[in-house]
Amino acid sequence: MGGKWSPPVYVVSKQTKAILTKDSAYYRSRILEITRERHSVYRPEQIIDHACVINGSTLAGRRESVKGLLKLNSKVPVPVIPDRGVYMLPTSSIKNKDNVWLSFYHIDYFEQRDDRTYVKFHDGTGLYVKTSETTFDMQYKRTSQIIAKLNRPLFFGNRPFVWRPV
Repeated sequence: MGGKWSPPVYVVSKQTKAILTKDSAYYRSRILEITRERHSVYRPEQIIDHACVINGSTLAGRRESVKGLLKLNSKVPVPVIPDRGVYMLPTSSIKNKDNVWLSFYHIDYFEQRDDRTYVKFHDGTGLYVKTSETTFDMQYKRTSQIIAKLNRPLFFGNRPFVWRPV
């Protein structure tokens, strides 16, 4: 029984608003939820990968799928728990220490403020991210595109959409 103990990985849920990189001696992530803030020894990508794995895929698998559907190579939004509406969008490259993962449905609005973008959440809280409003808007739209593509069969089945005038 000499196995090494490791702390449990935070489980992303509908309560998760954002996951940020935390640069400290111990913690690697700062997690914002609707009712509280948490910290984790795991990097944001490890937390998101764990959430993807317990929901039937991996972060790499979800990224590859979205890359193919949207013809993207970088800053790929991730359907973490698509059947629960949890879609996370990165504000920059996942290798960038300033990257923040934001949950799409928690975002109320965003606007440029100086050299950063202020993201306001539906619960009234907000967060500054180091990216331009234009870049953030592109990320937001990419995420909405993948939501539409993944949910199309729900509304139209697997048949092609044919528009017919009334």
